[in-house]
Amino acid sequence: MLKAIIAATILGAVALASLLRPPYTFTDVAATSGIHFTHYKGHKDIATILEEAGPGVCVADFDGDGWQDIYFVNGRERYGRGGSARNALYRNNGDGTFTDVTETAGVLGDAYGLGCVWGDYDNDGHPDLYVTQYGRNILYHNNGNGTFSDVTAKAHVDGLDFGARLHTGAVFFDYDRDGRLDLYAGAYVNFGPDSVQTCSVEGVQSSCPPQQYGGSPAILYHNNGDGTFTNVTKQAGVYNPNGKNLSVLAGDYDNDGWPDLFVANDGQELELFHNEHNGTFKEVGLNAGVATNEDGGTMAAMCLSLGDYNNDGFLDLYVSDFQDQGDHIWLNTGHGRFEEVTRRVGIAPISTQYLGFGGGFFDYDNDGWLDLFVANGHVYQGIETARKNGHYKQLNLLFHNDSQGKFVDVTAQAGTGFSIPHLGRGAAFGDFDNDGNVDIVVGNSGDPPLLLRNSGGSNHFLNLRLAGTKSNRDAMGARVKLRANGMTQIREVMGGGSYLSQSDLRVHFGLGSALIIESLDVAWPSGAHQHFAGVKADRFYLLQEGARLRDAGAAARNVTALF
Repeated sequence: MLKAIIAATILGAVALASLLRPPYTFTDVAATSGIHFTHYKGHKDIATILEEAGPGVCVADFDGDGWQDIYFVNGRERYGRGGSARNALYRNNGDGTFTDVTETAGVLGDAYGLGCVWGDYDNDGHPDLYVTQYGRNILYHNNGNGTFSDVTAKAHVDGLDFGARLHTGAVFFDYDRDGRLDLYAGAYVNFGPDSVQTCSVEGVQSSCPPQQYGGSPAILYHNNGDGTFTNVTKQAGVYNPNGKNLSVLAGDYDNDGWPDLFVANDGQELELFHNEHNGTFKEVGLNAGVATNEDGGTMAAMCLSLGDYNNDGFLDLYVSDFQDQGDHIWLNTGHGRFEEVTRRVGIAPISTQYLGFGGGFFDYDNDGWLDLFVANGHVYQGIETARKNGHYKQLNLLFHNDSQGKFVDVTAQAGTGFSIPHLGRGAAFGDFDNDGNVDIVVGNSGDPPLLLRNSGGSNHFLNLRLAGTKSNRDAMGARVKLRANGMTQIREVMGGGSYLSQSDLRVHFGLGSALIIESLDVAWPSGAHQHFAGVKADRFYLLQEGARLRDAGAAARNVTALF
């Protein structure tokens, strides 16, 4: 009997260790992949709130070769000390390396940069690039030949309509479902050269908290379909003259087929604009239960992520927050409301020790359950002096979804990519080597970025790129439902989110041990629906609206040629 007890105890310990130790690990391969970008904060002595904000990073296949490319946003020199800094576009060569093509492409940026998003606003099959800056924003039109043109003035999307200076998160989405991508351009605090630059925080001189400054109005631009946009912020019902936007994200939280708008504000209530289906929105954050945390306090909300972490068919919400506050997860109850479950799911004790920025839900181990990544880093340079256990640079975090309603901290077992502290800011997900495992790219303030390669494991996957015809070309707002091995999952094509960043728009599903997808259903923004059965796993698929499902092959090459 004693031997049996001992044996059972050992087996239980082995099983627990197996649960806590992810078979997939991450290695930073940025430098060895040819990415030699370093973010330039440009600060003089103590950094300001502007210089602590960035950078963002965004992912897209800009040249249509089937491999995800990366755009890094950079700061600028602000004090007349000479030198230069620029943004950087790295083309994925498809062999594990990247090439800096910024100069040739013409996407250097022209001011202090914060964030970026990709979106094919003119439906020509080539993703265009929107960059948020201190000053005017830039819209780069993709010419389809490896180059871009600055069309900001023609398009009327510089973000200056209401006088805001410091622009942050942005998102392309088709809010009226007319087949053309509209644009929401966020704005942060009212900070200028005559504003207070630094403050005494906890007894040390540092950047000022957002409460030091007034807010700024963001802008909703409607796509006119002729290369121009119209400011419809007020008539659409999303005007907030005192907003302090950081992250913005569009997603259908109530499953009515229309994209709603989530706006994370720093030190103010989180806004949830419900799409009223008539070109207007209604702010319902308080009624939906997401305006404040479960204790009724406002958040320093940096990151937004939507994902169905419990596979019940409704998108749940993750928001990163300030150190000591902890990050937050809300469960979507399916009745137009959310319930904060942060303590219940287990992320509170760990996340309170960090200041969270970019990241969100993704399935790193392809088991069919969405896990959670968070890029961390403080904003007060003197935090080590002010607090005994304070750290300016911080470790990133990885939480494993145990499929039983808990997120388990597996950071220590996640590989060398999680072993060095950074000033983490923007983060984006994408399968950069097309091996079926989702990788992570992180923009670090004042440092080189991280490209965290996922080592992979034995689980299976499905990767799907959607292309609209009647719907917008990027299929923003499309909902995909997959059923395999008795498990049902949903994914929605969403731009923006994370922090000042955007991830690969391809839809990725982890399948566990499943080799065949029993059913695959796609609901397009146009209202069209498509159904497929008996789909093989471990493939990259392409689906044009109304056409048959096409296998892009293991390398996912020649994407544009198939459309």
